[in-house]
Amino acid sequence: MQRPSILGIWRLGQVIHTGRSAELTLAQPADADGSPRWDYVLKRAIGAQENAEHLRQIVQFTAASTTTSHPNLVPVLDASVTGSSPYLVMPRLEGITMQKHIDVALKPLPVALWMVRQVAQALVAVHNAGWVHGDVKPDNVMVGSRGHVTLIDLGFASRIHTVSGSQFRGTPDYAAPEILNGNMAAMPSADVFALGRVLWTWLTRIEKVSESILEPVADLVEQMVADDPSQRPAIEVVTRKLLRLEIDSLGEHIGPGRLPPIRRVA
Repeated sequence: MQRPSILGIWRLGQVIHTGRSAELTLAQPADADGSPRWDYVLKRAIGAQENAEHLRQIVQFTAASTTTSHPNLVPVLDASVTGSSPYLVMPRLEGITMQKHIDVALKPLPVALWMVRQVAQALVAVHNAGWVHGDVKPDNVMVGSRGHVTLIDLGFASRIHTVSGSQFRGTPDYAAPEILNGNMAAMPSADVFALGRVLWTWLTRIEKVSESILEPVADLVEQMVADDPSQRPAIEVVTRKLLRLEIDSLGEHIGPGRLPPIRRVA
């Protein structure tokens, strides 16, 4: 099917990603013809009329994003779920995915904790709005050039306690064991498990740090990925603990031995 040049109030530009269920395209307002600026990304379901799952993702993404607002969560600026080509529009985020950020080089522990805490803050907003993200992973997090983190892609979001069907949705490496065992009820504890896996991934890519600082972080990961969902801490508790650990590890990272000598002025 030929891709339209105009969709709704948006002019479409370069395709930046094509997946199994959706296509991401740079976009600008339709009345900005000739402008060099492409400040928006339009996500369009591919074959939505033939595949209800593709349409469902657009609908869920839109519903979750428009009922939840947080600086660390991608907003939906416009959407249409009717017609032959459902779509939603987001701001174009600068930066790279957290997965690429992890892969580039070893990072100090305070940086890892800071970035994971920002994801946790977004999840607090998602859960408080009555949603479960459903696919928390480094590839669904954007990291800006100044370290600002944005949680993206709520296509697998579900209302808390709802069962979206018998089909598994998400990413197996970050899925909680109860989901892999067939319990499809959407629970916030599943997002906590996934974030624990994200934090564990970070711990494999950090600079050397003292055991006394690393041990409480490892303890938090263990709590977050507990097999029993009822034993996992709530995301608000996780956020507070991450902040405390971030402060503690930063104190060691910039301790007296790492500070430049103080110049005394007569």
